[in-house]
Amino acid sequence: MLGDEGSAGAAVAPQRLSGPFRALRHRFFRRFWLAQAVSLTGSWMQGVAQRWLVHELTRPHSEAMLGIVNALTAVPVLFLAPVAGALADRFERRRILLGVQIVATLIALTLWLLTLTGFVQLWHILLLALLMGCVRAFDVPTRQSFWVELVGRDDLMSAITLNSAVVNLSRILGPSLGGVIIEVVGVANCFLFNALSFLPPMVVLWAMPAFNATPSQQRDLWHSLREGLAHLKGNRIVLRLLLLVGAWSLFGGQFEVLLPVLADKVYGVGAKGYGFLFGAWGIGALVGAMVAASMEQRLKRGRLVMLGTLCAVLGLICLGAAHQFALALPLLMLVGLGMVTQNATCNTLVQSLVPDALRGRIMGIYSLMFIGLIPAGSLFYGTVAAAFGVTTALVIGACCFGVCALVLFRDRAMINLP
Repeated sequence: MLGDEGSAGAAVAPQRLSGPFRALRHRFFRRFWLAQAVSLTGSWMQGVAQRWLVHELTRPHSEAMLGIVNALTAVPVLFLAPVAGALADRFERRRILLGVQIVATLIALTLWLLTLTGFVQLWHILLLALLMGCVRAFDVPTRQSFWVELVGRDDLMSAITLNSAVVNLSRILGPSLGGVIIEVVGVANCFLFNALSFLPPMVVLWAMPAFNATPSQQRDLWHSLREGLAHLKGNRIVLRLLLLVGAWSLFGGQFEVLLPVLADKVYGVGAKGYGFLFGAWGIGALVGAMVAASMEQRLKRGRLVMLGTLCAVLGLICLGAAHQFALALPLLMLVGLGMVTQNATCNTLVQSLVPDALRGRIMGIYSLMFIGLIPAGSLFYGTVAAAFGVTTALVIGACCFGVCALVLFRDRAMINLP
């Protein structure tokens, strides 16, 4: 699927970059990766500003509405990601991504103008959050299936882990910068910065040549979807990997919704301590991205997935048992490390095990599992925490995920995946 221009990009520095950074040898990946770092930082800034704006418009009873806005950005992925994946197999992915960036820019500019002029109302934010969720549904599967066009199969793991590193670095930088901008120049300017942050990836995508992708030639969209589901049904390893990702989204990853409560009621460290907890998780995720990329050539990928799963489960259980802030920080790093090691390796394995012609459709289902189930995972942790307490909820969630992982890893072929 890698075209001639992609090969030329890979030849820029073939000897100087290796290990976890080897995907940076590819010229077009390198440019898109750097542009994405700017764009993702802007997106996290908008997320912080949007939540702050909702809080200002609905206080003192903003909790429920904050949850609704968060869900609106994820629910469309549940319904649209498989369709978006099918379209990614039928049309040039570069053009789809370019269109996605343009629409996201218009949404951010609209929110900036409404806020700047003082006309913004709650229904505006809800509608724009839903539209951004639709954009996300098309962006994620297309972007995930685009990496192989930029770097080829051999460097796919490096590309995915470098992408994970950028995502988690922006997760740390974006909210911090957003908070400063809100305090200094006002919440509206976060939306303006996000709109401007889409320009670098748009320029990079516009300048890229068309890759030698082979679009799907199916009769209609629904036939394409059925073909993808039929392939998944017949590929038990890919199905198990996707189920593992879904189990993490349901029972593992959404523990983050409890971090403010942990900081306030369990550790008594307030908003500043919450920032440190979130940062520790992000640092662990950054380390996990590098570990996954470094270890893939030394350890079978199936065992790397199992190792990441074990780290995440143990980290969450110990976090639930630890009542000291100083212990929580390294434990959150362990959870972040395990989370990215597991998910980045699963992503690579799924893409390596499916045909090029079906990659978009399978990654659409991957996106459904990874992002579309986020609202259900948040509801799970919120409900369990309300019934049994925050720390107990962490242990219950970790145990549920651990049981799912044990069932899926009963298939020895999962453990021995190369």
